[in-house]
Amino acid sequence: GVLVRLVLWPLNQKAMRSAMAMQAIQRPLKEIQAKYKDNPTRLQQEMMKLYKEHNVNPLGGCLPMLIPMPVLFALFFVLQNTIELRGVPFLWFPDLAQPDPIYVIPVLSGLSMFVLSKVGQKGIEYTPETKAQAKMMLYFMPALITFFGLQFAAGLNLYWFASNVASIPQQWMIAQERLKRLPAKA
Repeated sequence: GVLVRLVLWPLNQKAMRSAMAMQAIQRPLKEIQAKYKDNPTRLQQEMMKLYKEHNVNPLGGCLPMLIPMPVLFALFFVLQNTIELRGVPFLWFPDLAQPDPIYVIPVLSGLSMFVLSKVGQKGIEYTPETKAQAKMMLYFMPALITFFGLQFAAGLNLYWFASNVASIPQQWMIAQERLKRLPAKA
């Protein structure tokens, strides 16, 4: 998990900066969407013009976020189906292919995801509509990951936990950049 995050650090950095740029143009983008809601062709043209003016790629934040997923899926299936990994102990786990018997790693995975999300939300200016959604996701997703993690193989939860912990410094750095870009409040 740590190795995957280190290899993807530059791509993730670019994706996070792209997401910051998209957040910066949300207000004019909503104005364009409201103004041209009945004219889809003009709406597309104006949106592309806005993206070009601000040098924003609307898909720039997606790809790097999806790259770790094949590793996660592969690890899931390897731990489920590889006989050689059955009964392999690691730390306090009697078997990496079985769920954590004392539920430490699923809970740590959920907590690490909460911290990662909390750090990632610093410096983001939410509208009243998106603020409630962001708050719900802050608590719901870590709880969901913890719940699913209780049934997943300990090795998969360990990967997820390590990946989250390795992502926290990068999220913190991006949050600091976002905070510096915020206009000073009167």
